[in-house]
Amino acid sequence: MKKSVRNTALTIALAASTSIAFAATATANMTNTVTVSDNCSIGTTGFTTTYDPIVTNAASNQDVTASVTTTCTVGASPVITLGQGANANTGSTDAVPLRRLSSGGGTPVYLNYSLFSDSGRSTTWGNTAGTAPSAVTGTGAAAPLTIYARIPSGQTSAKAATYTDTVVATVTF
Repeated sequence: MKKSVRNTALTIALAASTSIAFAATATANMTNTVTVSDNCSIGTTGFTTTYDPIVTNAASNQDVTASVTTTCTVGASPVITLGQGANANTGSTDAVPLRRLSSGGGTPVYLNYSLFSDSGRSTTWGNTAGTAPSAVTGTGAAAPLTIYARIPSGQTSAKAATYTDTVVATVTF
């Protein structure tokens, strides 16, 4: 019995020293990678106004504003274009859009209008990179741009109705 207890104690002692004697470590480097791609989101706010063809005919153009807001990753170079609209007039192109508001219904009546990128309303904002504002840079924060709209005077054929148009705003980045 004493021999058995001594052998067991010796076995335990050898096992403990063996595991300590043969302990080893190894290391490895873990490489973590994140790719940030250019990204943008876009939102718009259209204009709402009242047009009086009699008063406006005698006065001047009706000028209003709308807005487009983009949020783009830092360093992105977004190009914001505005489509021709759902009621584009004959001869309208992406570079020179001839936009119209429609009264809807079976025989719609139209009001011409234009969208511009400058407060002087001299630079048409179209659906090409060449007609888009150039001063847009991604900062990671919302960047609003004013859209300057003009409804020309002298549209006396307008009947009492609510006129609408839908213009697609696109951000390319």
